[in-house]
Amino acid sequence: MCKITIAGPKTVRDDTVAALHKFGFLHIEDYVRSEDETVDIGTPAKDAEKLSGNLVKLRSIKSHLKILKPGKSNSKKPIIKNSESAIETIEKEVVSRIDEIKDIDAELSNLCEKENLAGPILALGLDWAVFGSYNTLAHFTGYIKNSVDVSALKKEISSITDKQDVFVADYKGKRILSVFTKKETSEDVLAILAKHDFTEINTDGVSEFKGKPKDALKKISLRKQELQKKKEALLGELDSLGKNYASFVIDNEKTLSRNLEMSEAPLRFAETKNAFVIDGWVPKKEYAKLKNTILSASDERIYIKKSGETKGAPTVLENPKAVRPFEFFMGLYSLPKYTEVDPTFFMFLTFPLFFGFMLGDLGYGILTFFIFWAVRSRIDSKELKPVLSVMMFASFMTAVFGYIFGEFFGAEHIFGYELHPIFHRLHDPVGLLTISILIGVVHVNMGLIIGFYNELKAHGIKAALLEKASWMVLQAGGAVYAFVNPTAGAVLLLLAVMMITLGEGVRGLLELPSILANILSYSRLMAIGLASAILALVVNEMATMAFSAGILGAVMGVFILATGHTIAILLGMLSPFIHSMRLHYVEFFMKFYHGGGKRYNPFGGK
Repeated sequence: MCKITIAGPKTVRDDTVAALHKFGFLHIEDYVRSEDETVDIGTPAKDAEKLSGNLVKLRSIKSHLKILKPGKSNSKKPIIKNSESAIETIEKEVVSRIDEIKDIDAELSNLCEKENLAGPILALGLDWAVFGSYNTLAHFTGYIKNSVDVSALKKEISSITDKQDVFVADYKGKRILSVFTKKETSEDVLAILAKHDFTEINTDGVSEFKGKPKDALKKISLRKQELQKKKEALLGELDSLGKNYASFVIDNEKTLSRNLEMSEAPLRFAETKNAFVIDGWVPKKEYAKLKNTILSASDERIYIKKSGETKGAPTVLENPKAVRPFEFFMGLYSLPKYTEVDPTFFMFLTFPLFFGFMLGDLGYGILTFFIFWAVRSRIDSKELKPVLSVMMFASFMTAVFGYIFGEFFGAEHIFGYELHPIFHRLHDPVGLLTISILIGVVHVNMGLIIGFYNELKAHGIKAALLEKASWMVLQAGGAVYAFVNPTAGAVLLLLAVMMITLGEGVRGLLELPSILANILSYSRLMAIGLASAILALVVNEMATMAFSAGILGAVMGVFILATGHTIAILLGMLSPFIHSMRLHYVEFFMKFYHGGGKRYNPFGGK
């Protein structure tokens, strides 16, 4: 990347913007105005507001017509020439139908409310007229629980007043009740009903009904059917519009988005009354092409300054196809700065290795590989596909280590065929711990070597030796002291402490024990691996015991195997995934990685 500054008169600004957009490689740095500066932020092009409005309309049309992909147009004369006029025409067609559907939904909702009122009254066998307003009479209509003893309820109401009528019926699986009583006893009656979880219905709308309840319900039902047919027809029309205009909407959305991006680009520039300035970044190999492009577009009225500065340059992750899915982890953490080594490739090497080492079962690996493969082949999500690809790598390594450990769904045989483990982890936990610690030593020092390279590029050999190589000398000193020669080891340890002090000061001295803690943290590879193997073993032993108890035991045995191994796989996916990430983000990245990079986002690029 090289940093460039582009400046010129505002008379050629729009032509320059169009050329840069077509060029598609310039990452523009947004201009931020400070209080003491007289230079202001640029103003958008005159057509920006109109473009924005049309784009909003088009996206609203796209949403209403549920257009996801362009389809084959059924229209004989597709509208392509005057897009603004076409958008207006399509919007009217869509909005008129959407408004009709809204009116239908409102009327259907009202009819449902009426139906919910008329239905219970019909079930009670009462006339509309009895639900009017009276001077001396009160009435309550609503639902009570089916378990309520109606006879006892009537007696309870009778104990308050002998002037009462109670009507009860069943309606759609519920019990409907209507009580008429004198106004002076209405509160006491309502209190009794409340004790029985009475839910009152508002009968004020009854005054709208004419004729018999049965006839009213029939009219409501017929009107609902009529409205539903009309709504279905309108939805069918919207579906046809979506098919007819899919290509037009998709294509014009892209065109409008592109034009709006160009029109609003000056909001990212610095401008005076007569001039504009753009700061940005461009790949070094594209600089000559950029220069020729904008000089040609502006009749050579543009000034371009190229800088060798790299601080603040945007990051482009460039990895082989197989490695790209592991860029997902960088998105979760933080992008590397432009001057840093991209750790994605190292994640590709070691994440599946750690995952497989912990889960380590041939059966689990094969099963989960095909599950992830099947899901990945059936989805279009750009966010999920990389994760599933990563898990396919992890499952493959799980199967490899399962073969090494001689485990197939926790057993040491496959349908009678005896497995011969290269390393039996359940029989040699100490050996497993030793391997885990050795993996930790290699992984931590790999991080220090990358850190050495980063420091060498950024601050020179002295900083690289004192801040990174010193920790490798410290480990070497410890190993020599413990296994070779205590005197030579002590000298190396003293040298390492001096180097760390010179490179990192007191903070480095305080962190001396951390290198041991980092390496010991890899013992989780052994612990989680053993836990996974023991869980699978326990499931198998429980199932074996069940199988020896006859037919019912055999059924229980199958259930135990299916449920137990499902749980074991789910835990086996979750725990190794989390702990593999931790070993990378904490133990590994902390040795060399700062992050905080910004993604390369070229103006006009896809």
